[in-house]
Amino acid sequence: MDIDVKELVEKAQNKDRDAFGSLFDLYYDKVLNYVFRRVLNTEYAKDITSNTFLKALKNLDQFEWRNGPFSFSGWIFKIATNEVNQYFRKQNRYKLTIDDPDFKELGDDNKVAEEIEKKIDNDKHLLILSKAIKQLKPIYQDILHLKYFEEMSYEEISQVLNKNESTVRVYSKRAREELRTILESNAKEFLANI
Repeated sequence: MDIDVKELVEKAQNKDRDAFGSLFDLYYDKVLNYVFRRVLNTEYAKDITSNTFLKALKNLDQFEWRNGPFSFSGWIFKIATNEVNQYFRKQNRYKLTIDDPDFKELGDDNKVAEEIEKKIDNDKHLLILSKAIKQLKPIYQDILHLKYFEEMSYEEISQVLNKNESTVRVYSKRAREELRTILESNAKEFLANI
């Protein structure tokens, strides 16, 4: 069944709750997966995704369909990208360390630590790649996640990030080059410590 996103958007803009529900169903998993790969935390990813759809609902009347079939998709991913970036800004502002006097011990059973270790063991490659990507400029991170995890075209990414398509292509190439350098450097460090 081919879903007409433009028709759903128009109905949702006319206060059709079922139409917005259909848009939600259509994009929720895509947005959640994108956000999760950025923050690597299920609960935060769910919260950020919820905020994304709340903002989309709140601002839906301001949305204008642009040329191209990816207009709404680009718009919803742009909101999600902004929410992820806001999350990281807050994280850097409120980051606690173990040496911080406000740090609270996790407790004797340490269930939280065990869950974290289990997640890390389940997908070490994703963790290594995500850590390397986080060392890049935020714009490079956005482009790599949208291009390779969300499989968006350069045209879609340019709409999401509000950048010229040729600029996105150049940034993508630079991001891949920097990521390759980071991964090679990390591999050399890893091998040196064996």
